[in-house]
Amino acid sequence: MLKSPFVKAFTLATSVSLPFVLNAPAQADETCVAFRPMGSQTYEVRKTVSATGVTPGFRNNWDTDFVVPPGTRFTRYIATITSDTPENYNIIFNFRFADNTARQVFRRDGVRLVGGVPFQIIGEPPPGAKQPIQINTNISGRQGATYRVSVSGCSRQ
Repeated sequence: MLKSPFVKAFTLATSVSLPFVLNAPAQADETCVAFRPMGSQTYEVRKTVSATGVTPGFRNNWDTDFVVPPGTRFTRYIATITSDTPENYNIIFNFRFADNTARQVFRRDGVRLVGGVPFQIIGEPPPGAKQPIQINTNISGRQGATYRVSVSGCSRQ
């Protein structure tokens, strides 16, 4: 587990303790790679929070899926969210696997983001666990709030 003063553990309803990090620079013995969102050639997505999507035929834009490049065993995954202005967001961070299963890594409502200051979440797969093929972020908040999100994976050399 990370030995940073910024590390806090959150216990979910399942009593699983998951690391949460406010600042997660690459460690000396690891290499980090940015992931591309599905269907994009960039590494960061800028979004404006849409309405809830409760109207039939209307879907919200809260989900963003990032493709995990094959061939590397990543030891941690980092989502970076930067709000344009101070806002509260509801944030979910999920691993999606090739067998069509998923694992929720982080979920918290009312996360206060400071405008222009990156907020990072780290998800570490359990030892020996299968590697995700996608990382999903689900970010909602005040309709019209604007943020940027990116995801990267780090592996030890």
